[in-house]
Amino acid sequence: MRILTKDDIQDYTIGSTILSTGGGGVAPSLEAVGKMVDKVLEADKKIRLITLEEVPNDAIIFSHVGTGGGVQSKMKEKWLFWSRARLQRDMKYPIDQTELIRENIRQADREWCPLNTWSKLPGPDNPVGTGSEAGEKRLAELAGGKPYTELHFEVSPGFAQLVCNHAMVDRPYIDATAAGSRAAPEIGQNCFNLGNVVPTPAVFTTAMGDLVVVEKVLCFQRLEEILEGISTYSGSTTRGIHHVSVSDLKKYAFPGVESLVMRVGKGVRNALKAGNPPVDAAMKALGNRGFKLFEGEILNYWQDDAYSFIWGMARIRGTGNYKGHDMRIWYCNENHVSWLDGKPYVTSPDCINVVDPETGWGLANFWSSEWETGRKVVVIGVEIEQAWETPMGLKIFGPQHFRWDIEHVPIRKLMEK
Repeated sequence: MRILTKDDIQDYTIGSTILSTGGGGVAPSLEAVGKMVDKVLEADKKIRLITLEEVPNDAIIFSHVGTGGGVQSKMKEKWLFWSRARLQRDMKYPIDQTELIRENIRQADREWCPLNTWSKLPGPDNPVGTGSEAGEKRLAELAGGKPYTELHFEVSPGFAQLVCNHAMVDRPYIDATAAGSRAAPEIGQNCFNLGNVVPTPAVFTTAMGDLVVVEKVLCFQRLEEILEGISTYSGSTTRGIHHVSVSDLKKYAFPGVESLVMRVGKGVRNALKAGNPPVDAAMKALGNRGFKLFEGEILNYWQDDAYSFIWGMARIRGTGNYKGHDMRIWYCNENHVSWLDGKPYVTSPDCINVVDPETGWGLANFWSSEWETGRKVVVIGVEIEQAWETPMGLKIFGPQHFRWDIEHVPIRKLMEK
């Protein structure tokens, strides 16, 4: 077990912007992260990180399966509590999210969605983005007891809030993820899907206080599509958890991911203090899994909203050793397909990360203003865990899953050419 410090959580925040493949949300500022940790320490709590091996064999474990992204205008007109406009490192105008949701519901009641006499407005136990106490309580009833802890789905800037929430209720956090060393747009891109594990019972909760229990489903992909459908009419985000056995957790979860993210962030933080190139420090921390794919400046960037995702393309014009070349990157929440000089290059499940060479922070697709034309960037590729380089893994996470008629070539083979 490792007791995490404020520096550790801030290091994770930095590292997560580099490794979350453009998705997973938007990182708060290091100052905001520091305040989160201070509240934990003031409550005399500890942020504990444990390995998979340290999870008791008789523990009850829940795993995250939620989603958030873009929806069409007609859906925004009905329900939109969470907006990318609110995804900032520091909110200039802080809001009470619960009261914002309640006021949106009252407005809908006045205009087009009449409430019933038995309708109940959501309260503090149903916060957006941090989970639902009501959903956890229901899944605990189905699982036969309260959870020991939860498995983080992906590399995400939301880690700071999650670990602090765990610490406040005396839960440890597992040094592992379900998706590997990256973020992923769909809940089916999950180690338990790779392991042929049944994802039910699952519980979904929305900002409006809805609670949906899924007892039976065709497959992980259908669970994803059900979740997408709920999310599109739920303010574009839905929280979900499902029950997994400890044996499946230890067999299929990807270990050591949270520690890797912290090592990368620590390297960048120390490099900035010493006046050294932060990207070089990140590459050193990644070891033989990291590859420099491109260097240049942003030429253009566009984005569409649909089906609970944000979609779009970034084009980068080469500079320095890459002058005269260009790279395109297609994303669906996260970066998935790249082209070098018009030819397919690195694709998911391998990781494509776009990083500012001066700050060492990665660019977030959920904060489109970061992609300003002319901004200098470095594209870093990271080799995914080998469990994804299988027929099932590529069907779940390869370019053809996203309907691109492109063959996935493992990043290491590309770099060896």
